[in-house]
Amino acid sequence: MGGVVVCLLVAGCTGVSTPLTEESTDQRIDPDELTATASDVETYELEVTRTLQSSAVNETTTIDGVVDRSEQRAKLTRTVETNVGTDQRRTTTDQYVIDGTQYTTDGNEWQQTPLNAWNDIDRLENEVTMLEGTEPADFERIRTQSIGDIETTMYEVTLGEDVEADRFEGDGGGHVPLSVEEYVYYVLVDTETDTLYGTDLRMEVNQGGNPAVITIETIVSDTDEPVDITLPEDPTDA
Repeated sequence: MGGVVVCLLVAGCTGVSTPLTEESTDQRIDPDELTATASDVETYELEVTRTLQSSAVNETTTIDGVVDRSEQRAKLTRTVETNVGTDQRRTTTDQYVIDGTQYTTDGNEWQQTPLNAWNDIDRLENEVTMLEGTEPADFERIRTQSIGDIETTMYEVTLGEDVEADRFEGDGGGHVPLSVEEYVYYVLVDTETDTLYGTDLRMEVNQGGNPAVITIETIVSDTDEPVDITLPEDPTDA
């Protein structure tokens, strides 16, 4: 598994990188400006791709939708594809967050539950938290990468030990504690506007003695555009 892990822990290792010039490698990130700009965003479109690869299971989860931070509302679609041996499963769930309540449906009945924490929905705020306390020297420029028609710069970020423990340890999505053996964390930034457009987290983990690789790619786009987040039907009838 070692060779696979090495590749997966390098973002875009199978893609084409844009060479850096001597001038471009001197560009530094101002973390305070970066987090301040991200914190000021009120609405955004979200794309998340999470993969889990292990000897027992391969799983891909995608989340697409819009988030309104000013109203604390969200409309998301989550798709999970799981391969366990020859068994393949796919589920799709629509999720709405309105007035502190979470509404979910798989196309049949609605389920209502109180929202535990807004940060579970607001992925951009999670990334801001990750970057708090970082210094310009913690950002190593890797390459340029386009997101739509926006040219961004990819940086590898060295995070503090407190952030590592708070964000990574135990985040296994199950009952068995998860430990992170190795990780790399990248950000995609428009350096002209100090705008964060994406992150790429890659982890080699161990859960109950079972090694695995987890990747989480997050893309933020169409910031501060008007969004309409309303339930398509009355879930109180469910």
